Amino acid sequence: MLMYPSIPAATGQKFREIPDAQIFDKLDGSSLQAEWSRKRGWYKHGRREGLLDHQNPQLLEAPTLFDAQLAEPLARLARALGFQQLVVFYEFWGAQSVAGVHVAADPKFLTVFDAAWDKRGIMPPSDFRRAFEDMVPTAKYLGTTNWTRGYVERVRRGEIAGVTFEGVVAKFGDRQGIIRAKAKTQAWIDKIRAIHGSKADEIINS
Repeated sequence: MLMYPSIPAATGQKFREIPDAQIFDKLDGSSLQAEWSRKRGWYKHGRREGLLDHQNPQLLEAPTLFDAQLAEPLARLARALGFQQLVVFYEFWGAQSVAGVHVAADPKFLTVFDAAWDKRGIMPPSDFRRAFEDMVPTAKYLGTTNWTRGYVERVRRGEIAGVTFEGVVAKFGDRQGIIRAKAKTQAWIDKIRAIHGSKADEIINS
């Protein structure tokens, strides 16, 4: 399956400013993907890397939920746009999900946050919004701003309206290339440290 690129955290010396970045809410769940073609329909479901299997029992309900909630409207949209192939990246999450750990009885939701079509790579953010926003549940667009250390600090302090809890993802670019970055809220970081102890830094920086 197509591997979704790692998004660098907006910290340290690797930080780079991004002018006119489109900002999206980052949901706290598990990032999954599904692949469609005109000939085969929805025929493959996976994680960020690799197929879903019984090593991920918490995630095995996702394809059934996908078929019930997203399969038909996304296929209809793909046909209307003339796509031959489509990969959608979506978050599998619930109100009680934390850092990819899910509570069985907690209702789950699927939210599309990126897509790739006809082997052309991942859609630029503006193209993605035009194609999918208001058609299926998508990551909430929070506006366009200059991605600076000052903005990231506001995210950390929980001052950005519309952020559910974990933080935000910034995207900028066109079909020639996309720049991405992410920032987490201090409240989310503190919760991860309280739950995961010595493993917290690995999760926070993933």
